[in-house]
Order: sequence, then structure tokens, then C-alpha cells
Amino acid sequence: MDKITLILNEGPNTMRSWNGIRLAGGLLDVNMQSEIVLFDEAVFCAKKGQNPPEDLEGLNLARKLSDLIKIGVKVLVCGSCCQARGVTKEELIDGIEICCLTDVANSIKTSKQTLVF
Repeated sequence: MDKITLILNEGPNTMRSWNGIRLAGGLLDVNMQSEIVLFDEAVFCAKKGQNPPEDLEGLNLARKLSDLIKIGVKVLVCGSCCQARGVTKEELIDGIEICCLTDVANSIKTSKQTLVF
């Protein structure tokens, strides 16, 4: 199965990250493996305790990421980006993998394509 790496840079308050996460699920529907990398403000997409207003419940990206992890999508979070923002592993959803740039490089190397959001 071909793999695509999706790199997200924006936080949970943007539609770009939301669309990247939705695409990761859509790729599974067409028999493509996806791997998500969270850089910069996107580390907050994986933060526990998101509580968007009721009419924007679908923007709880931590819940969307949790659902993807449960069906086999690998989600990497940049350790340096977390450290710079004061985000600890305990604050992130279960199943997240803290990574370094070598891990990201390996993900890109083993992917058919890499998309950046």
C-alpha cells in the first residue's frame, strides 16, 4: 500500500489543519496509508481538552486525530515544537508519537508523496 505523509503546521483554529486531517482519513478510503506530522502550532491539534463551541464540535481536532490513530494512522508530533510551546507528552492525546527530524525524514523517504498544510 502506498503511503502519503501529511505535514501540518497550523493550529486547530484553522481550516488547513482540519482539511489535512480529513484528507488522512480519506486516503484510507482509497487504500492509501497516511502518516501525519505535526509541526509548529499544529502540535496543539493533538492537545487533550479541546472544547470548541457546540456548533463547531467538528473542529475538535484532537478527537479526529484519536479516531485516525485507532484505525492505524501514525501521528508524529515534533518534540522541539512541543518543547518550545511548553506542551508535554501528558497533555497530548493517547497514541501520539513524539518525534525528531530524523523520524520525519524517514517518513518522507518511505512515502510516495508528501503534502504540506
